Amino acid sequence: MDFSISRRQISIAIILAFVLFLIVLAINIILRRESEIRLITLLPSQPVGYLSVKELGGLVNTFQHSDFGKAVKQVPILDGIQQKPWWQQIHYQKELWEYEIGAKLDLKFLESYFGRQAILAFYQSEEKLSFLLISDVGAKGILEVSTIVAAGPINSKYERIKSKHLGVTINTITGYPLDFSYAFVDTVGILSFDESLVEDVIKIHVARQPGFVEQSYTDLLERYDSSKNTGYANFSKILQNVQITPIFKTALTPIKTMTFSNQHENGMIIFDSRFTLNEPIDLVMATLKIPNGQTFEVEPKQLIADIENFFPILKLVALANGVQLGNQWKDNLLANLAPLETLGTMVTQIQFSDQSATATIKIPLE
Repeated sequence: MDFSISRRQISIAIILAFVLFLIVLAINIILRRESEIRLITLLPSQPVGYLSVKELGGLVNTFQHSDFGKAVKQVPILDGIQQKPWWQQIHYQKELWEYEIGAKLDLKFLESYFGRQAILAFYQSEEKLSFLLISDVGAKGILEVSTIVAAGPINSKYERIKSKHLGVTINTITGYPLDFSYAFVDTVGILSFDESLVEDVIKIHVARQPGFVEQSYTDLLERYDSSKNTGYANFSKILQNVQITPIFKTALTPIKTMTFSNQHENGMIIFDSRFTLNEPIDLVMATLKIPNGQTFEVEPKQLIADIENFFPILKLVALANGVQLGNQWKDNLLANLAPLETLGTMVTQIQFSDQSATATIKIPLE
């Protein structure tokens, strides 16, 4: 029996080994790039606000099963939000997408595409707010979406328009109540009602240009790495674009911007926030008996009582800003705070100056 190996067989073996090596190398590169992605660096400049989330499923489950989550769910204002036109528009859009894709947009579905890390941001565009969603979809998610796209449009009344930006394909879908655009860069998915925002993210990633965080809030990079979620809010822009009840508008007027991050540690949520201020808050802090820079414990019942005592000053501040607050606003506020009375002792430290403030609050989950 002849066990000799021909040159052709040797060549085929070498080629197969080389191809296998390239496949393994490509997989390693993809996995390494996925692990290195920091979505927060892809945010374009000047957002109205954003929220980043990691491990969505675990975060939601922890919140839902905690005493803190159960108390928050009982806050009456959440029922009112569901009656707002903008919430109903979101609900309608969700139901429309569910009908068109033939799948429920539930936690399991969302976790498969946005579970590892995702950022939802809002931008002011042509006198209206537009959203931007950036998600670490991963190679598997991109493959699934590409398969759906290759199968053709779900409904002939919708049109897919393709364009290129810095070598990246942008798909714009028309025919829905609102047109939207999406693209993939490496393993990152980008979705927005505003195509220019998708282009901005591509420009930051492909051209290696600095984004919002690297330009303005580099401290958020470290907090993003160590926290389950981070966020930013420009209250000056929010008050210009979003209709807010007078009592909350009055309370938020002194705040210019806010950044925050959350961590879970020893059965507690550690809420760390930093503020820039439009005006000093010394009077507010003194009325609420909050010591500057000292750690102190807060009982929810006592905090609610202090807020009730602060209401006369809040009415004066509102009046100075041309807003008249009646007792109904006080009753509504206290009704929304009442479910939080069941929470345990919170450990707090607040430090403030004329232009800025920081606050660290530890809230027990059980």
